[in-house]
Amino acid sequence: MSFKIRNTIVLAVVFVLITGGGLFYWLYMQPKQLKTTMAEIQKIEKELVEMPQTVSEVETLANKLADTRRRYDSRSKEIPPFDITSQTYAYMSKGIDEAGFSNENEFVRFNMTYDGSKEFGAYGYNIYRLTDGQAVFENLYKFIYYLENGSRLYKIAWIELTSQEDIDVETKDTRKYLLFTMELHAYYTKIQELNTSLAAKSLTFTQSPFDPFDPIILGKVATDPPLGEIDLKDLEVKAILPGKAFVMVDGELSILHLGDKVWRGFVSKISPTEGKVEFTVNEGGIVKKVVKSMVFAKKKGK
Repeated sequence: MSFKIRNTIVLAVVFVLITGGGLFYWLYMQPKQLKTTMAEIQKIEKELVEMPQTVSEVETLANKLADTRRRYDSRSKEIPPFDITSQTYAYMSKGIDEAGFSNENEFVRFNMTYDGSKEFGAYGYNIYRLTDGQAVFENLYKFIYYLENGSRLYKIAWIELTSQEDIDVETKDTRKYLLFTMELHAYYTKIQELNTSLAAKSLTFTQSPFDPFDPIILGKVATDPPLGEIDLKDLEVKAILPGKAFVMVDGELSILHLGDKVWRGFVSKISPTEGKVEFTVNEGGIVKKVVKSMVFAKKKGK
C-alpha cells in the first residue's frame, strides 16, 4: 500500500471519529446540558423574582429578633425555679414594710393561705388567698403596686374591696379603711434564663392617687366629743363683747374669739348687738351653722 493511500485512510478514520464525536455531542450531550442550563436559569429567575419578598421577610425577622432581645435584656422580673410558701410570705412581708403605715399608724393586715398550684410544662404558679385583709387606701395601693411592679412575677387574679367606717374610741374621729380579699398567683419556671434579670432594680413608689372610696358624707359620726374638746350641746353663752364671748362649758368659764376651735368647727361670728355667737361645724361632710344665744338668768318672783 502506497504512502498516499495510507494517509488517506488515516485522515478518513480521523474525520469519521471527529464527525461522530461532534454528532454525538450535538445530538445527545448538548441538548441535555442545554436542558440543565435552562432549568438553572429558570431557578435563578424565580429567585430574583422572589428576592424582594425574601429580603423583606429577613428584615422582619431581624427586627423581631432585635425587639425580642431588647425586651429580654430590659425585663425587670426574676422568676424563680420554684416557689414555697415561706418565700412568698417573706416577699409580701417586705411589701408590707415598703407600703409603710398611715397617719393612724396602721399597716396592711391579712391572713395568707396556700390554695394549691397549677403546672403548664416549663412554668407554673402557686395560688394564695389573702383573706380578712384590712388597710387604708394609700397603704393598700402601695402594697398592690409592690406586687405588680416588684422583682418577682405575681398576678392578682381577683380582688374584692369593701369600704368600712369605725369611730375611734379616744379621738372620736371616723376611721375610714378598706376590707379586702384577693387571690394571688406566684409564678415559677424551669427556664434558667428567666431565673435572674440584669435589669431588676429597686422599686420606686409613686404617689397614690385620689382615694375613690373616700366618702363625701360619712356614714358614721361620733355623738360625744373627746376629752378637752368644746361640745356645742353643753355650751352656754354668758356674755358677749366685741370680738369675744364668755361661755360656760362643763361648769368652767371660757373666752372664745373669732376663729377659735370647737369640736368639729370654729367660731365664725360674734354679734354683741344680737347677743348671739355663730359657729361653723362640719359633721361628717355636712357643713352647717349653729347659733348660740346669750342666756339670761331669770329672777325669782317675790
